[in-house]
Amino acid sequence: MPDPASAPDSSFASAYFALPGADRPLSEPVSTVIAAIEADIIRGRILPGNRLIEDHLMEDYGARRHVVRAALEELERLGVVVKPRHRGAELRRFRAQEIARLYDMREVLHRAAVRRMAQVPEAGLAEVERWLALHRDAAATGDVVAIHRANMMFHQALFELCDNVFITMAIRQHDWLSFPIRAYGVADAEALAQACGEHVEMVALLGRGELDALENLVVSHMAKARRIYEQKFVNPAA
Repeated sequence: MPDPASAPDSSFASAYFALPGADRPLSEPVSTVIAAIEADIIRGRILPGNRLIEDHLMEDYGARRHVVRAALEELERLGVVVKPRHRGAELRRFRAQEIARLYDMREVLHRAAVRRMAQVPEAGLAEVERWLALHRDAAATGDVVAIHRANMMFHQALFELCDNVFITMAIRQHDWLSFPIRAYGVADAEALAQACGEHVEMVALLGRGELDALENLVVSHMAKARRIYEQKFVNPAA
């Protein structure tokens, strides 16, 4: 895993890109376009259901068509982008029932991971603490891509302590699938502050071996961003 400390603080450009399928790394131009789309989703420039038109993306990001197309294909593979028949690519927009089922699955996976953390190696705990600090530092800069990536890597390092690659791979896949929902917790100051505080508490609970409390926290930790999304796009009148 490349050391994110070597990346520019403003972009995390060379940080490990937490995409499922690390055995098929993306080219730098494709990763750059994905990062640009990622940032525009977090900033609210691309909203759920918005069309992602290749010509517009080429102009916005200064990229060639085949690069934009490859980025959209990767985001479609991750579930972030969908291509309804006769409509082209668009950012996934979740219905209430889909959100409930998705978060039910995420809860199952997160609980399963924590229940397998009885023996935590010092090196593993140190890696979680390293990403805790990097996420805190990213949050202080306001760089939404850096915050998102550091958050992904904090949780990846945490859940990898379960020592079951199939569970952690499934968690990572569902993290990306839920990205259009989770994105709203990155740009919201209150949600970000709450996430930073809960990350600190997770590490403390892990260090004390309080796995029951940690299990409950990693589940409740998901609620804030979900609630923001539902208020914006599922129940706007609320």
